[in-house]
Amino acid sequence: MYKAIVITLLTTVIGGCSGLGDLLQTPDESFYAIDRENKFYCRGSSSHCLDMTKIVSARSMLSPIEEAYQQKIEGPNYPVNLIQVLLNPADGAYQGQPVGREGRFFQIPKTARTDMVWNTLSEIVNQHTGSPGS
Repeated sequence: MYKAIVITLLTTVIGGCSGLGDLLQTPDESFYAIDRENKFYCRGSSSHCLDMTKIVSARSMLSPIEEAYQQKIEGPNYPVNLIQVLLNPADGAYQGQPVGREGRFFQIPKTARTDMVWNTLSEIVNQHTGSPGS
């Protein structure tokens, strides 16, 4: 299973998330995946990914995440700090699990909080692109 996730995540990064749905017969959206290198937050092994770097110009929209995780998302590198918050919540509710050996990809459970992160990031990304959410 991990091998399939790594292949899927690599394909997502290389393909820029577009067209991956055509390659996968049954994407698994029962978790969230994080690409630490490119700063993508993805719905499991699906092609639905959000660019976490967009938070830099939308820091005022991060308060729901900060409240839910009881942690501030701070600079100088806001996306990296957000990833750290998501991988290791202060309350220890879960811990991000590495996928593969290179330490680039992680998966976190799908919960009300991680769904809220998805929704918040989706709003931020949509604000930048003007397009509807994924």
